[in-house]
Amino acid sequence: MSSQAQVFEIAKKCMQRAVALCQDFSSRPVGRIRKGDKTWVTEADLFIEKELRRMIRGVFPDHRIIGEEEGEELPRATQSGADEWTWILDPIDGTFSFVHGVPFYSSLLAVLKNGVPHIGFAALPDLGIVMSAERGRGVWINDVAYTQPERIGQDAIELVATADPYRFAMENVGQLVNSFYTGSIKARTYPDALGYYMLLRGSVRAFVDPKVEIWDVAPFHVILPEAGFAIHSWSRTAATAVLERGSSVAYALNAQGQPLAAEDVLMILKGSVGG
Repeated sequence: MSSQAQVFEIAKKCMQRAVALCQDFSSRPVGRIRKGDKTWVTEADLFIEKELRRMIRGVFPDHRIIGEEEGEELPRATQSGADEWTWILDPIDGTFSFVHGVPFYSSLLAVLKNGVPHIGFAALPDLGIVMSAERGRGVWINDVAYTQPERIGQDAIELVATADPYRFAMENVGQLVNSFYTGSIKARTYPDALGYYMLLRGSVRAFVDPKVEIWDVAPFHVILPEAGFAIHSWSRTAATAVLERGSSVAYALNAQGQPLAAEDVLMILKGSVGG
């Protein structure tokens, strides 16, 4: 039977390997193809996922593995029976940034125990940042224990981070771009894992993404709650959050577990869901 400590150590080694490979591939041109969902995949995506699968299988041959490029379905959460471990891999999230040499792409890894996220790693390889968390044990950034910056929740922090505006149009919620970018809210584009990192830094008060797959957000369903933040789809609340594909919003919580400096953002999103 696998212990969580053993799984965490192998996950850490896998992330270190993924970061090294990302940095190697990013220093040279890579071939790319467009997938059926119109997103890009490169030889780097494919190679890194295969390498991580090899590393995991070598230690935990009975664990399930879900990867963006090779698929498989997410198991349901369960409280009974023997421990079931599922790895979720996204070797390069933000491939558009990666192929253009923009250092905002990431490498993501999460491990679920009986369908519940327990371990999360999210790296921004070209920025030298690795976020990690273990359920019940806290969060680390570059192996240093995380504590919330004092600026979180202060009135001076006005920024809201969003995914790229074109993604809102793709999901038929393009009107929200006006709400975030031309109204009283001050928004900037900090896409993908960068948005969640900016949230942890206290640089933004919320991060909004109109479309996510489970591998895009799985690590953050460990990292953010362990750090005192909420993450959930637009149609849910912090209390009803589950790992699922669809939309995502993340923000800090106060001592009572209520949204901190994010009420206006949540109101806008609620109106969109209701409409």
